[in-house]
Amino acid sequence: MKNTVENMLHFYSQLRKLYINEFTRRFQNENFSPNELDLMLFLHNNPSINTASQLCTCLNVSKALICRSVDSLSHRELLTTQPDLHDRRVQHLHLTEKADPVIQKLLSAHETLNAEILKDISPEDLRQMERTMDRILELFQEKEKGD
Repeated sequence: MKNTVENMLHFYSQLRKLYINEFTRRFQNENFSPNELDLMLFLHNNPSINTASQLCTCLNVSKALICRSVDSLSHRELLTTQPDLHDRRVQHLHLTEKADPVIQKLLSAHETLNAEILKDISPEDLRQMERTMDRILELFQEKEKGD
């Protein structure tokens, strides 16, 4: 396999899919779609990335899937939408307090899953991976400033 950014992105995309599949299995009695779980967790972890367009890009899903999930979560009063102050076509998505118990369960499952999956990986290997990813991000940021 070639060492390219595209391969790394593909790798992380595959990990993300497996991760959300495991969450879906753990939450099968909660009546949430995989995308709804992913969307709630993503909004909790990244509150400033909160428009449908941004979510489509970051989650690598279609706008239709985001819209269906937003409609479902809004209907359940777990999510609200607020119009953008500068562009009335844009809606900002925000989790409600009613979503807090679901988010806490997701975070607990997240912590448990991380412990299960990473138990045989040394802390040094994890630190090295993080240093490598930080360096790649720095290089992209340097390139962006230079353009």
